[in-house]
Amino acid sequence: MTFYILGLAILSVFPFCKITFFKQPIWLWLLILSVLSAALEGHINIVGLVVITFYVALYYGTLNIKQPIINKAITIAFIGAALGLALHYVPGFNNLPIVVNEQISSDAIAYTLYANFDKAIAGLLLSAYYFSTLAPKRQRTLDSKGIDSKSIDSKSLASKKLALKQPVLIIIGTILTTLIVALLLGIVSFNPKVPDFWLAFIAINLLFTCVAEEALFRGLLQTKLSQQIISARFAILAPIIIACIFALAHFMGGVNYILVSAVAGFGYGYIFYKTQRLEWAILCHWLVNVCHFFLFTYPMIKLQA
Repeated sequence: MTFYILGLAILSVFPFCKITFFKQPIWLWLLILSVLSAALEGHINIVGLVVITFYVALYYGTLNIKQPIINKAITIAFIGAALGLALHYVPGFNNLPIVVNEQISSDAIAYTLYANFDKAIAGLLLSAYYFSTLAPKRQRTLDSKGIDSKSIDSKSLASKKLALKQPVLIIIGTILTTLIVALLLGIVSFNPKVPDFWLAFIAINLLFTCVAEEALFRGLLQTKLSQQIISARFAILAPIIIACIFALAHFMGGVNYILVSAVAGFGYGYIFYKTQRLEWAILCHWLVNVCHFFLFTYPMIKLQA
């Protein structure tokens, strides 16, 4: 039950869900409910409760403390806490194993899948931070230009079909390029399959993995780096630099895996750069992973001794 509630909390953090309860967003109440459920089911202990409370306090501090120096320090602490949770460095969590050391492709290394409460919490709060800071900026831009938001909405409806074409092409290009590079480097082979835990994989990968990673690398890091690059001529550097950082975060897979991650990471960063929509980056990341999972060696070919 814990992870179903947490999944609903993550879904409800996105802008399409504007439900509030006692003047607080519904995702916050679902988060509290999931934490209580996790404590009852043994997925977190008292240390985990303290960590989550501290992390939520940092989140509200980044939004409400206006002094620049203090806000910057809290934001850095917030990012550090998110990294610690996402990388499972923080104690107090007992994540749920779904698959343990199972060889799902005949030529693959053993694979383990967890429903990670800590990483999901990191993704939830990072997404909430991104969307909370994004909305006021958009409204200020409209107000400064003297544009009626209703007129913008009517124009945007007319151009939706045109706006849809570009991200779809980027997604297709990212999937093909990433998997072709992986094939050429010998990381995977063509291996269609439907493992018995496929439904758990696609849900966990979307809500607990892709949301957390894209909220961190694109929503937070790429956004903040882009704000530091004043010249429009060099704006493309932001997705390139963050793609390199994203690739290095996958160093445990080896050099070839880092290269493939860099290719994929640039695709995720580029679609975010072109659309400024975190949802597209998450979808692109997830579809690459899903195609990899169902059609190729997963997670990667086992090196022969």
